[in-house]
Amino acid sequence: MANVERKLSAILAMDVVGFSKMMSSNEEQTLELLTNRRKLVDKIIEENEGRIFNTAGDSVLAEFASPVKAASCAVKIQSQNDVLNQSANEDEKMSFRAGINMGDVMVTKDNLYGDAINIAARLEAVAMPDGICISKNVYDLICMAIKVSYEDAGQLELKNIDRPIPAYHVVPCKGATRGIRPSVDEKPQIKIDRAESGSLAVMLFKNLSNDEEQEYFCEGFSEDLISALSRYKKLTVVASNASFVYREKNQPPKEIGQELGVRYLLEGKVRKLGPKIRISSSLISAESGNTLWSNNFDTTIDEIFDVQDELVETIVSTIVGSVEKDQIKQLSNARAENMEAYDLVLQGLEYHKRSSVSAENNKKALELFTKATEVDPNYARAHAWKCCSLGNNAEWFPDDMPENWMQDAFSSVGKALEIDPNDPEAHRIMGAVKLLFEGDMEKAIYHHEKAIEICPSDTYHIARYTILLVYLGDVEKGLREIQRAMRIDPFCSDLMLEAEGLCHFWLGNLDDALASFRKLKIDTRDSLFYTALTHKKLGDSDKSKEYLNRAHNTTKLTNEKFLESQKYKLDETKKELESLLNSIN
Repeated sequence: MANVERKLSAILAMDVVGFSKMMSSNEEQTLELLTNRRKLVDKIIEENEGRIFNTAGDSVLAEFASPVKAASCAVKIQSQNDVLNQSANEDEKMSFRAGINMGDVMVTKDNLYGDAINIAARLEAVAMPDGICISKNVYDLICMAIKVSYEDAGQLELKNIDRPIPAYHVVPCKGATRGIRPSVDEKPQIKIDRAESGSLAVMLFKNLSNDEEQEYFCEGFSEDLISALSRYKKLTVVASNASFVYREKNQPPKEIGQELGVRYLLEGKVRKLGPKIRISSSLISAESGNTLWSNNFDTTIDEIFDVQDELVETIVSTIVGSVEKDQIKQLSNARAENMEAYDLVLQGLEYHKRSSVSAENNKKALELFTKATEVDPNYARAHAWKCCSLGNNAEWFPDDMPENWMQDAFSSVGKALEIDPNDPEAHRIMGAVKLLFEGDMEKAIYHHEKAIEICPSDTYHIARYTILLVYLGDVEKGLREIQRAMRIDPFCSDLMLEAEGLCHFWLGNLDDALASFRKLKIDTRDSLFYTALTHKKLGDSDKSKEYLNRAHNTTKLTNEKFLESQKYKLDETKKELESLLNSIN
């Protein structure tokens, strides 16, 4: 037999729920309905760079080079199909199930074959109506890449599959989303034309310990370095969301430097054995790949901050010349008095970043942050993150929260700022509290600006600040801020793209606004409503109605409730938004 071409593909399988019953009831109407729904399905598959390779009756099989694209595609199909069902008569509704698997497939001229496809089809069969069921290998690749959450489906015994398949159901997103990062197969959305003289990317320090659980320590240590270095005005430090993408990539320094727009890379390794730690670090020229400086640090957990200070001082001195040591001390992060509390917070952050993936992650994060506040009641960082986790917990377990949970959360963030007035996360949370619960714009803007001043590399802070600037009417400044965020994270999170689209909308750059919203992997509340408003401004009534229907159905918000969520300071802006929204009919 001739050699068969093979490749790795993400397979999306879709099928109509109860198709046989619908056909037996009314063949002509069912076929007409299927034809119309297939136009929607086929269009979204094409938009997400998929290719349909097989159809039979009511089923569709499509392949994607990226599992993220396959999952985003399935979410959008189910969401938009649900909108059509909401406005349809009972006998004109049609629901789909979807299954996604990743694996090796055999390629022929017109078709694909293999076990990977069979598994995708069987996962589709066990998905909930209007739902999506994915294999664990897909889950492992997308669980931190798109704004959805998951429920463990267990080890599934699938028809004609000779082994149990671990799987997950995709559900609407809950919990923190700032931990969402680009997948390994994504490329930056922004091209950086010029790397500044002091541009630097801190790569994720590699864990050389036998204990894989020490990954959290490496990530926390690396992020602390980024935070400290980014405060030095002569450096342009890439956000961790961008530089950590390369943890699983094998690219030469020059390619990484070109993609991130930096001249230097800081690489490192950590070997932790009990209380002893060896940290190896190297400063690399991105252009040549040459090592400009390297050193080993033998330390303990109790002296880890001294190593951070020395690394910061060395890097700043090497890149921009000599620097006063007392300035480095000012740039350093606040210290935990009890190193057990520091370690607990780093562990908690590892779970917190994954709190949108599952309820258990958030529960574990809250447990660790709470324990850290008990071990060291004067550690501001622990109190700040405890507040954040309490809010996420309320999303996952709304019926199980104590009545005073919100008071506990506000008390935690207040305690954090009382202990350390320079904790960036506490300022960011307090800014949100002042805006959403007290309507105090002045204090909200103060706390957001303070958070960014303390931690300039956090693009999540910058995106939230941009949206606040839009509410205040300072849209041009908002656009400058979000463009700065895109410079230090050229991969661009959905929140950053949403903020950019909002700026373009109010500046009258309507085509640019639509382009920003279209780049989102998963549609958001604001992106749907503002896309409807943008099409209205462009004079496209049909599109504006379509997106407003999708906004209402996806978010379950009326126009009035959406307007309440938009915290504009000027009454004329509120009235303009309300008038435009109500004119879509």
